Amino acid sequence: MIAAALLAAAAAGGPAWAGDDDPAAPAPEAGSESAAASPPMSLPPPAPPAPEAAPPPDANANKGDACIDENVKADLFAKRKQRTSRERLFQQSNRHELTVQGGYYVSDLFDGTYTVGGAYTYHMTEDLGVEASAGYTRLTSSGGPELERTFAVLQGKPRRQLTFDADLVWAPAHAKMRLGGGITHFDLYLAAGAGVVDSVLSQDIAGNAGFGLKFFGRRWIAVRLDIRDHVYRQQLLSQVMWVNDLTATVGLSFFLPVTE
Repeated sequence: MIAAALLAAAAAGGPAWAGDDDPAAPAPEAGSESAAASPPMSLPPPAPPAPEAAPPPDANANKGDACIDENVKADLFAKRKQRTSRERLFQQSNRHELTVQGGYYVSDLFDGTYTVGGAYTYHMTEDLGVEASAGYTRLTSSGGPELERTFAVLQGKPRRQLTFDADLVWAPAHAKMRLGGGITHFDLYLAAGAGVVDSVLSQDIAGNAGFGLKFFGRRWIAVRLDIRDHVYRQQLLSQVMWVNDLTATVGLSFFLPVTE
């Protein structure tokens, strides 16, 4: 009788005390209320990737700059700047130079005497220019039988001599030096060209060449020193001679426009 009762209870669904966590208990159906009440299981979000480790700082990277003051560094870079890129104190490009000059004239056949003149120069660049100049002097002699005879031939005739030149001027060197208590900037330049000598002894073409120094003051004024050699022909009585006459002059130049 007891065995029959246990079999009947098992057939009816098991004993009433059996719990839901019994491994033998059947799973709830998909549409049942118990399935709806249970929340769906979700996976945890993936963990963010670990940041890459930064490379260790280079101990020598800023070793040179760490100890240098910014003002000192700017000073050093300014001193290292190339000379060719530095602006010149006195600009000549595309400016007109007017010069008055005077000095000493040395003649091959006559005595030395004074000379005065003027020049106009147009500066195409800082180093190159074209110049037109004119000079005046007088032929003088203090002795010598031959020269006295020459002057006897010239008696009553003018002894003045005029020179007209057209030259190319090239300044290969720009420099500065300490003069007195300040710094003076100057140019060394070369000149060569041709012109005419007009006197009672010569009316001929003359070649000339020379060099000079130009010392700059303010931005519109300069002092010039010039040495020129004129080569031309002179006729004494019936004899024609080639002569080399030298001039040494000091000039004062004015630049236009006044402002660069």
